[in-house]
Amino acid sequence: MRIKTHVGNVDIQLNTDRLDRNLKEAQKLLNEQVVEDCEPLVPFQNGALRSKVEYPKGIYGGEIMYNTPYAHYMYEGIVYGPNIPEYDSDGNLIGFWSPDDKRPTGRKITYHTEGTGDHWFEKAKEQHKDDWLRLVKRTAGKE
Repeated sequence: MRIKTHVGNVDIQLNTDRLDRNLKEAQKLLNEQVVEDCEPLVPFQNGALRSKVEYPKGIYGGEIMYNTPYAHYMYEGIVYGPNIPEYDSDGNLIGFWSPDDKRPTGRKITYHTEGTGDHWFEKAKEQHKDDWLRLVKRTAGKE
């Protein structure tokens, strides 16, 4: 972007193209680093949640989304229901069914992989915030 202005007797012209490119690259690198730093904290059973990371506004946007039907519930850490059991013809439990209007039950989810749990972004930010800030500053300030 080019900015032209006049202050007093001085003409000022700024070209922010380099800064714009660096900030765009910094956002991309930050997005990738956040996903990498969150990964060990994201609940893991078969890997589906970790493998469904998307960038709704593109890799240069500032949003990261875990796109599975249960990602929200796992992030909040609260069991939503009702969870209605389903049985096969022999009476064996084969799964659960839930209506579209699920509600929080107040029961906490039990996570099975050590070190994982709810609100993984906040936990990663607490651990890596200073690293993320250094990454952005280093990238945005490049020549």
